[in-house]
Amino acid sequence: MERLVQALTASMDPVSLVGRVAEQACAFMHAADGAAVTLLRGSDNAYVTVSAYGVISETTGFVVPRDSSVQGLAARENRPLLIHDALTDERLSARVRAMNKQWGTRSWAVIPLRYNGGSIGSLLLVATTVGAFSDSDVDALLAISELVSALVGAQLQLSALLTQVMTDGDERGQRALTARFVASVMLPEAVETESLQERLDVLLARPEALKAVFQPIVRLESRAIAAYEGLMRFPESPGLTPMHWFSAARRLGRGVDLEYAALCAILRAAHPIPDDCPVAVNLSPSAALEPSIHDVLAAQDRALIIEITEHESFPTDLGPSLKLLRERGVSIAVDDAGAGYANFTQLLRLRPDIIKIDGELIAGIDADPVKRAMATALKSLAAELGAKTVAEAVETPGQLETLIGLGIEYGQGFHLGRPSDVVDLAG
Repeated sequence: MERLVQALTASMDPVSLVGRVAEQACAFMHAADGAAVTLLRGSDNAYVTVSAYGVISETTGFVVPRDSSVQGLAARENRPLLIHDALTDERLSARVRAMNKQWGTRSWAVIPLRYNGGSIGSLLLVATTVGAFSDSDVDALLAISELVSALVGAQLQLSALLTQVMTDGDERGQRALTARFVASVMLPEAVETESLQERLDVLLARPEALKAVFQPIVRLESRAIAAYEGLMRFPESPGLTPMHWFSAARRLGRGVDLEYAALCAILRAAHPIPDDCPVAVNLSPSAALEPSIHDVLAAQDRALIIEITEHESFPTDLGPSLKLLRERGVSIAVDDAGAGYANFTQLLRLRPDIIKIDGELIAGIDADPVKRAMATALKSLAAELGAKTVAEAVETPGQLETLIGLGIEYGQGFHLGRPSDVVDLAG
């Protein structure tokens, strides 16, 4: 619940809104060299600059009293005010005139912001030249000031209301229900994120709920099993595939934690597989650099293959960081080559032992000469690197026959063997 409240508060933060207002107001008024939004602070009846852009971008936090400021004067008169020379106009205090000299600003246009009949702040435009703004400029700004006032005022009121319902309810359950309702209306992605976060927390607290299955990697000509790839199966969650789980974990900053749990589950389940038959495990580049994961891999007595997935770019130090594991006999594969980040440059940088050709290139390869050319190029690159090639997602006899004709040595896919429980494999 705390995470949801934080997300809601951030989504309704007036400062975020007025930041965009200041920037766009400056763009809207071509004569302006900077813009700022001030909000009226109730605790001391002062105007506080909460957002600033352009030549006055460093003025955030600047405070002027309501009663003796030009912002307060504009609010009392309920009309915009123009300052043609901010260094000499005595409607500005001596302190503010001195600050204008420091900022290099000469002209001001001050537009009061009002909401529900009361003053809430002001929109300020500044320019570095004398007399930069005219009455026609003010008329143009008045056209947007009502909208700005409504946006800022409504956001302030909603934020205050949200704080009240979160803190004043008698029952925690009642507050939680209110928060979820508000979020479902205003920030549906926050509800989804919180739900995923809660399920992920539960899963990582009970990693035994993860189940490993294994899909054979075979020599295409003989169909003999050469290795197994360990794959994850998650507890029943409608609409969430393993890819969704890993993607959600990365978004929530828990990607490496989930990969660590999946790695341990696969290695535990792989015990019945003979030690000399390699087991392949998928790791993102970030996880492949994690010391705790290196420790788990280094402690294994069996043949292993690390498949580097293509969900993120490969760091320049990825290859050197895997050197010690390679020296211990661990093979390095690049997963989904030909798609995503696993491009030719990455392959040259990592110099893997195995190149796995992405399933999108294999689909329809028997009828597509361009795909055959891509697969042939990857095969040629692998030969130069001294690497083996594995075709992914082999699902038809036609694909198998074409791949053998192209000289691809290995493959995996439903046509060659489906993922299976290790008990079935051992039997």
